[in-house]
Amino acid sequence: MSKRVNAKPSKRSSKALTVADTYWQDQIYHLGREVFYVDTGAILECLNPEDERFSAFFDSVVGDRLVTSSYVVAETVRRLLKSKPNKFRGPAGEQKCALAVHFLRRWLEERNVSILHIPQEVFDAARKEFEKKKAIGCDLTDVISYVIVLGLEQRRIVSPDRHFQSLCLTCLP
Repeated sequence: MSKRVNAKPSKRSSKALTVADTYWQDQIYHLGREVFYVDTGAILECLNPEDERFSAFFDSVVGDRLVTSSYVVAETVRRLLKSKPNKFRGPAGEQKCALAVHFLRRWLEERNVSILHIPQEVFDAARKEFEKKKAIGCDLTDVISYVIVLGLEQRRIVSPDRHFQSLCLTCLP
């Protein structure tokens, strides 16, 4: 008499999903695969009164396709508040604090930007990646953005910061 072989793998032998794996699966499920991750530099360029390229790009994106992180939002607000007069302006001439409020209230909402709040495990991975990539000259927010782009299974980022190319990402527009 032969023994029956259970074709189903045991729970111990199958790879357990990590918090990060589950987080990325959920994000891709909710956001889709055709998203554009937006970095701080792209937002600031769009708020530069002399910009045409980034403003046109953002105007051309239709639907729920823009994504950024809470780290980018915080860095953008900080840079707007500390900017030189007339460097960045909103549509009604807003600057500094008023422009930061415009960005938080209207800019993000009008473009329907999804804001990701990464879990600790993803932050820890970004911290390790930052240590590995310190020679490139990226700051921590840049590396967090890089980790998010890869987690979303993308290879492109909306940014004027060309150091992302040294991380093998394509910079748009």
